[in-house]
Amino acid sequence: MNNLTCFQKVQTFITQLQVTDWWLRSCNPHLYRIKFLSRNLFLACCLSLALSQTNAQTKTSQPTILKKINPSSALLPLPQQLELTEKLFTISKNWKIVADPTLAKEQTTKTLQEGLKEAGLSLSVTAGSAAGTSPAIRLVIQKGSVEIGASVDTNRTALARQAYRLNLKPEGITITANASQGLYYGVQTFLQLLRSQAPKMRVPEGEITDWPNVDVRMIYWDDAHHLEKMSALKRIIKQASTYKINAFSIKLEGHFNYKSAPAIVEPFALSPAEYQEIADFANAHFVDLVPFLDAPAHVSFILKHPEYRKLRLIDDINYQFSVTDPETFKLLDAMFSELINASKGSKYIILSNDEAYYTGKAPSEKAMADSLGGNGRLLAWFIKKLADRLHEQGRTVLFWGEFPLRKEDITALPSHIVNGVYNNAIAAEYKKHGIRQFVYTATQGAEPIFPNYYPLHTKTAVMADGSDRSSGRVADMMKEINTAFTENLSSFAGVVIAGWADAGLHPETFWLGYATATAAGWNSKNLTPADASARFMNAFYGPAQKDMDSVYHILSEQAEFHTESWDWIASPWRPMIKGNSDSLFLQPERDQTLPLLPVPANGSLAITNKTYPVNHERLATAQSMLPRNANARKLIQENKSRAGSQLYNLEVLESVAAICGQNLRMLVALNKVTDLLQQASAASNPVQAIKKLDAAMEMVSKLKTQRDSTLALVTKTWYKEWQPLVMEANGRKFLHQVDDIKDHQPVRTTDLSYLIYRELHYPLDQWWNDVKKVRNDYAQQHQLPLINKQLNWEQYK
Repeated sequence: MNNLTCFQKVQTFITQLQVTDWWLRSCNPHLYRIKFLSRNLFLACCLSLALSQTNAQTKTSQPTILKKINPSSALLPLPQQLELTEKLFTISKNWKIVADPTLAKEQTTKTLQEGLKEAGLSLSVTAGSAAGTSPAIRLVIQKGSVEIGASVDTNRTALARQAYRLNLKPEGITITANASQGLYYGVQTFLQLLRSQAPKMRVPEGEITDWPNVDVRMIYWDDAHHLEKMSALKRIIKQASTYKINAFSIKLEGHFNYKSAPAIVEPFALSPAEYQEIADFANAHFVDLVPFLDAPAHVSFILKHPEYRKLRLIDDINYQFSVTDPETFKLLDAMFSELINASKGSKYIILSNDEAYYTGKAPSEKAMADSLGGNGRLLAWFIKKLADRLHEQGRTVLFWGEFPLRKEDITALPSHIVNGVYNNAIAAEYKKHGIRQFVYTATQGAEPIFPNYYPLHTKTAVMADGSDRSSGRVADMMKEINTAFTENLSSFAGVVIAGWADAGLHPETFWLGYATATAAGWNSKNLTPADASARFMNAFYGPAQKDMDSVYHILSEQAEFHTESWDWIASPWRPMIKGNSDSLFLQPERDQTLPLLPVPANGSLAITNKTYPVNHERLATAQSMLPRNANARKLIQENKSRAGSQLYNLEVLESVAAICGQNLRMLVALNKVTDLLQQASAASNPVQAIKKLDAAMEMVSKLKTQRDSTLALVTKTWYKEWQPLVMEANGRKFLHQVDDIKDHQPVRTTDLSYLIYRELHYPLDQWWNDVKKVRNDYAQQHQLPLINKQLNWEQYK
């Protein structure tokens, strides 16, 4: 075994151990300590063997040998054919970039120069076929020069455009491609190799030949409830392109300045010119900016406005359009056309027809549904009508082939559309009808705070959508993609990876899922979820990153506990929910609270209710998680000086850790407050009793200070790249009204206070006033000082 292979095996083993360590620590600390000692002994032996073989190799060979960092460990996606040696060579300032005159001016060459400059090396570009005597990085586009191998996608022409060959030799590097897109991807792979050895400007000798498994690797970016600034959107798109993500679907809802629907335009909204600027920027980086518009359901952002109430399928429900109303089509046609006109150069568009539960069920639609052959057939009629119109305007339409569409409704759909939701039960029927297929999966669904990358294994992680996430998001997504490709029941054209922000997460937390799942769309052979995640940490945060995987473990666990640690009740605060996929009804949505803190009896200070707000199991978990939360924040701080360009991402992770940590501190503090109240009731003299009561109130006051400072930190961080959430700006007003069917947390409030919604509704103001009255009455009875401090728990600004 050579030294590289040995280190790879040790690295793989360490990764596998890390996956189980966090679980064992929480479930059986004693067993973990035993395992830890024996594990370290084993690793010491493995590392000793690796080092001895490295030393032996160094004595017999002159070239530089990889000792710690395997250059290919930061490659994501994994190339199809990878033949790298252990020899490293250095790229120095005497090198040049050589490209033909036309190519020298293109974005790919600029990207290469920028990447080298970020790594610490500025190289000039020479236009021509030779570089004289200087070693050079040569960029070559020659049609038919790179042959592609096996693929799932049958559109070999599209795949060949993205293929490249990267030849690495000390005398020169050549990146060859059939087309500009492939050359861009070759440059990205080269830069990933270079970054893996930072700060040294070294790359390994060898050759990489690469092509994608499917044509399109799309991510969905949810800006329905917030909007990034222009500079942030460009950064995000450029970052996506480094992982060979080539389609970026953005959901804006009211964050586009529609002339055809001015009432729905929110205070901060992209103008058509700004949207086109983003589309042009994306196109330059070989990313298709894909407009996204919901219809006929999920349109409360439109139907909540009085101007469009007449288009509702059901008058008192703002969730769904009437598909038979000609004015619905007229409005949607105009809105889609504006998006198309503002994204010239894009290929795809998404007609998001998912969860159209009530199609055909209302009296206004029932007759037409019956005449066509059912509710699914009516939805197919609507999809065809709108998709044909979009197709006329030069777009390939993605739609969601799901309920109430049935197998027998597929033939009513046009064959030019692409199904974005894979279902193996009817996949063959879509293929038979000539409809191509994407594999849909999600890096986040309904969980708040942080994606469920590493679920708590104290239970099976069944999500709100019914899916089992007990293996974690990365493993689950890769399994969905690989299973679909293996079944080979469809004509696959791509993958689409969603990150829903309806629960109020920051999309910056989605990158682990975005990069690993799209990597499975490029090449999933020999790529395990653990390997994909490890590659992401190295590629995204750099080779100097320190234990970022542990940060993701901790945040995943603590975000899940953040939800589990409070009780669910019928919400007294939000308007009623009016239905779901099964039927229409009127019932309260769920919200969270905790048992109330006890209030001492007037006069005696006795505590009649000795129940703690936080039960023993939750308290023990919170106490055990606090040190891990501190460790996560420490690791994030350390990585800020290590990760280079990912400072903002780390700041967002830090804000997530702060949210989780504040919840843990609150749970622990509430029970301490209860203890202080009990101590006050048992105090030996009035002075001690008042002291304990004051300490209890001060602890609650400190909780408010901590909560407010946490929200201020989150707001400051998130608003660095977000437009502020406000009621009015730029001559436009935001109409605050919740969805009648779906409960999206960010819609609960008009600012980021949805993140502390349950805390704000925990009745500590009432508790404070009750305790203060008891305390002052008791103090007055014993000639002790009174207090008049207000808590103002519901105020946070």
